[in-house]
Amino acid sequence: MRFLVIRFLVLFGLATPLMFVCVANGQAQDLPAHSVSFSADEAACRIVLEPDATTGSSPARLFFSSDMLKPSLAFGLDGSAIADAVLIRKGERHPFVSQQGLAPSDLLADPIWALLDPGTDVKNGLYLTVRNGDGGYSSARYDHLSHEGILRLIALACRPTGLESKALTPLEHSAAEMRLALSDADRVHIRKLLSALYGTAGIDVGESGVFTVTDRRFIAQFNAEQKYPSGEYLWPASVPDMLKTTLNGATKAAPMPTGTEELVRHTDWSVLRDSDGSVCRITSVATAQEGLEPGLRMEFSVNAKGTGGMMAIDLVTPNPFLADAPLAAMIDGTGFGLVVEPKTGALIPQPLSDGSMTNDLIKALRFGKSVEIGGVAKATNAPSRLSFSLLGFSAAFKDMASACNRPGIMGWIE
Repeated sequence: MRFLVIRFLVLFGLATPLMFVCVANGQAQDLPAHSVSFSADEAACRIVLEPDATTGSSPARLFFSSDMLKPSLAFGLDGSAIADAVLIRKGERHPFVSQQGLAPSDLLADPIWALLDPGTDVKNGLYLTVRNGDGGYSSARYDHLSHEGILRLIALACRPTGLESKALTPLEHSAAEMRLALSDADRVHIRKLLSALYGTAGIDVGESGVFTVTDRRFIAQFNAEQKYPSGEYLWPASVPDMLKTTLNGATKAAPMPTGTEELVRHTDWSVLRDSDGSVCRITSVATAQEGLEPGLRMEFSVNAKGTGGMMAIDLVTPNPFLADAPLAAMIDGTGFGLVVEPKTGALIPQPLSDGSMTNDLIKALRFGKSVEIGGVAKATNAPSRLSFSLLGFSAAFKDMASACNRPGIMGWIE
């Protein structure tokens, strides 16, 4: 039988009669060191826990397995020619009895299961000692087993029916989302709902059932607002309500300027042009906010009939900040002062003493990864902030200059 070995945990399908094996140290995820194998012949998922130390010539390993056709669990010892085995905890010996066909509740009630977790007594390791057919003895010692870690590992790797464990890592959140088994129609509905909440108004996300990078960003924004811990993956408890929510009931992002069309999108920035061709602009929706409504945009625009480097700047539109309170932008650790332009109400970089404006902030946008803008909200008179992604800004800026034939504005980012 052939084996495929990799260095991190991956969930495999069982389309061919092969067994796939993956190995993970588990330290970064607070999981026991282990290997996982999937057998299509036996329709089983098997996890072997790697000990911290061994003695003897043929120490056995503790394993857990899940029947992938009939919802049941099993545990036992992975080894050959085992005549008998004992489990030793705190100096006390307990006969080790393997079990099969267990429901999750049966597993949690088993006496052997109760001995696997030391609780607060972490100084006492667990020993599995086996006597082989030739009368020799070997042992495996486990120092860091816990019920939580084992359950998380079984749930993540084997996904047995009826066994749920709290997801704590991105990989586990990804597995929890996979277990939802969403249809393409479900995913399209969620994509359109999230786009209506956080995307540029008027953008059609299409009918693909695959979450894009932008969708993942919107999921992360939704989770942050709802205080769900799953990052860019769907929080399972939120999905039923999302699927029940009609798209007409979603809160729309700040609308695009009237009469505009999207020419192209560069990652998180869209290049727009007025239907009469008179104005070209680029825009991006805030990725996160504190104390402000979602859907705020950053926008830059130029007039096709203009000349030179003149450009309209709206660092946040519609501007939600008080003009007489401190305002600043932070780009990858560098701060820039901001002001509200008296005539237009636009949020712009702080002008120099002679009234002119440098391109320091705009150049920083070109080379940065994200920008955070902070001030005091008009609506609440409380400190507030929001963040924008800068992925795609430079390419979008160049396309804006080309679309309206305004090469002079390139001086802002060069």
